[in-house]
Amino acid sequence: MSDAFKAALARWPSGVTVVAAEWDGKRRGMTASSFSSVSLEPPLILICIGEDAHLLPVLERSGRFAVNILAEGQERISDHFAGKPIPNLEPLGPDLAIAGALATLYCTVWQLYPGGDHRIVVGQVEDIRLGEAGKPIVYWNRGYRSIP
Repeated sequence: MSDAFKAALARWPSGVTVVAAEWDGKRRGMTASSFSSVSLEPPLILICIGEDAHLLPVLERSGRFAVNILAEGQERISDHFAGKPIPNLEPLGPDLAIAGALATLYCTVWQLYPGGDHRIVVGQVEDIRLGEAGKPIVYWNRGYRSIP
């Protein structure tokens, strides 16, 4: 079932985000395509984070995180936070924003839920920074794609 499940989900296109948190001087980030809006009032979003992700304990302790919606051309940043570190690349700004992102949502943890081998994190959006308008990175069929 696992291979079929992965193959089925690869057929679903999604945007690409980098989720970041900081606590006690530790800054962690990860690429996440499991991102969705939940509610307009209050403004809630959700992300799913693997139970073994280095980001999870930092996010849980800080209670705050940022979601950067990546733009086309930021594939290297996505790869960096997906576990393919690029030497001398530190794209997180002091406020956890990524320069050139389409938008950065600053959130507080609203609720955490178990989700199998992941944790479902619902965040309340406290602030938003809009970047330049542009095209997003799209991830489909195990690769980055462009919107024509």
